[in-house]
Parts: sequence; structure tokens; C-alpha cells
Amino acid sequence: MSTESASKPARGAGATKKRGKARYLVLLGFAIALFLAAQTGLLGFGLARLRAAAFPKDESLLEHVHGSAQGVLIVDPHQIELKSLGAEGGAVRQHIERTREDIKKATGVDLGFDVDKLILSPSLVVARGRFDEQKLAARLAELSYVQAEYKGTKYLLRAGEDAIAVRDGSILLYGAEPEIRASIDAEAAGTSLASRDEVTSRLAHVGWDHPILGVALLADSKPSLRAILTGSTGPRAVTFGVSTEGGLSATVAIDAASVDAAEELRKLLEEKRADLEGLKALVGPEAGVALGEIAKRAKLTVEQGAGRLSIQADVRPEELDALAKAGERASGSLGAMYKNVRLLQLLAPGG
Repeated sequence: MSTESASKPARGAGATKKRGKARYLVLLGFAIALFLAAQTGLLGFGLARLRAAAFPKDESLLEHVHGSAQGVLIVDPHQIELKSLGAEGGAVRQHIERTREDIKKATGVDLGFDVDKLILSPSLVVARGRFDEQKLAARLAELSYVQAEYKGTKYLLRAGEDAIAVRDGSILLYGAEPEIRASIDAEAAGTSLASRDEVTSRLAHVGWDHPILGVALLADSKPSLRAILTGSTGPRAVTFGVSTEGGLSATVAIDAASVDAAEELRKLLEEKRADLEGLKALVGPEAGVALGEIAKRAKLTVEQGAGRLSIQADVRPEELDALAKAGERASGSLGAMYKNVRLLQLLAPGG
């Protein structure tokens, strides 16, 4: 009996050692998996998706855009539901995939994996994500880009054409060299778009939870007394957000100088959307019908206190495809049309 009692602790100690080893192996495996995820970008990608869902607001990215910019377009790839953009073989989906592949071949940057948020202004592209500065430099060296530096920030330059800077591996700037330098100065001096309340407040009003969000400043944000009293001035700013969850829908806020000016604009748009023949003449028969249906379903309301016209519209996949095809025919191809946007210039920086 005493022999049995003495033997039991020995077996318990052995089992404890095995369990201890197993825990160490699990922890080691987890550490290796975490390391590989970090090295391949999967960890950063996963965290970025969580952040996009829980905290979509990202005004800090505006700190890299000079305060004189008249507008920006903000794109969050993590929030976009591709199914809402039409069928997989549709014009919009094909163009997105083609653009993604072309940019990846030219720069090694994957818009769908490396980029978490993108800002396009008239003269500068700003992206937040995960960027390998050395690999980018090696690729662009083949296209005659050289190293340059401004106030401690290094960037890649093709003289007389464009420049690209990667800051701390998480921010990418693309534009002409003066715009890159202006971005660096604006961030340091606190004179970026992030410091302009007329921009940040309008973006917040429409909502950062939209995967596509934009604002265009059309006039002075502080109208004269005469402009307010007459109520006859045009829009002062247009802010819009596009959501792809459960279908494509758009929210547009048009700021006017007064409530009367907003009401005048609403009446004008009511007249225009009823003119189907005018829409056909503007965009073509097929797209005109699609645009007419979108306009018919749209809701126009004037916010009395703010002097703002709000528009809510939804776009069905087949209507979006019809509009995309019309744009493709009008410009020769979607690719040719988008070459006028600075983002697509990133495909072939030397071209």
C-alpha cells in the first residue's frame, strides 16, 4: 500500500512535464505564426480591417495634404463590398482588377492588400498602409528614379516628372516634387487640410464610415452678408459619401449660402431629373435611362438650419454597369479616362 502511494507522485511529475512542454510548443508555434504574419503583412492587414470596421475616422491622414487643396477623395478598400459594384465580369469590376494588377506590376504595391486608406487631392496622392521603401526604390531605379532628400525625408525623384516618398513604412506620398515638399512642410507647420474645420466638419457630417468619401470646396466658406441676404449664390461646397454595404448608395450634401439658395438649387435639380431626354443627350440613350431611374428614386431635402441640400440615392448593379460602359465608350476605355487621375499615373511613373 505504501509502495503504491510512493509511486503516484512520480507519474504526476512526468505528466506535468509533458503538459509543460506542450504549452511551450504551443507558445512557440504561436510566436512563429505571429512573426510570419508580421513579416508577410498579414498581421497589419488584419489589424487594419478591424480598425476600418471599428474606427473608420482618420483625419490624421489629412495632415499630409496641403491646406490650399480645394478637395479630396478618400477611399477605404477594407470597407468596399465588390459585389455591390456589379458582376465579376462587369466593366467596373474588370477595371478595378486591371488597375490593381497594373500598379502591382509597376511598383510592387498591392492596392487590395498593402493600402489601408487612400486620399486623392488634385495634385497629391497619400496612402496609408505597409510599404517597403527599399523594394520600391529598386523597382523605380530601373525607371531612372534617383534618391533625393528634403528636411530629413528621403524620396525618389524623376526630374521634371514626379516623385514618391515613403515615410516610416506606413505613409506613401506621390506627386510632383514641389507637392511632396509642400506636404512635408504642411505637416510640420500644422497648415494641412486637417487644420481646416470647413473640411473636417463636412466629412464628419456625411460620415467616415463610407468607403468612398469626398469633399470639394467651390467657394469661400464664409460668404458675404450680401450673398446670405440675396440667397442667389451657387453651391459653396459639395461633400459626398458612397456606401457599398447591401448595395451601392450615395449621400450628397451641397452647402449653399443660405436656406433660400439651397431651396433654389433643389427646385433646379427637380426640374433636371424630370428631363429624361436631356439626360439621354448628356450621357447617351442607355446610360440616360439608367441615370433617369437613379434620379427618379433620389430623395432631395433641404436642411433648414444649415442651408444645406441633402441627396440620398441608390444605384443598382446593372445601372452602374450601364454608366460605366457609357463612360468607357465616351473615353475609348475606362483606363484611358482614368489616366487623367494622378493615382493611375503611379502605374507607369516614367510614362
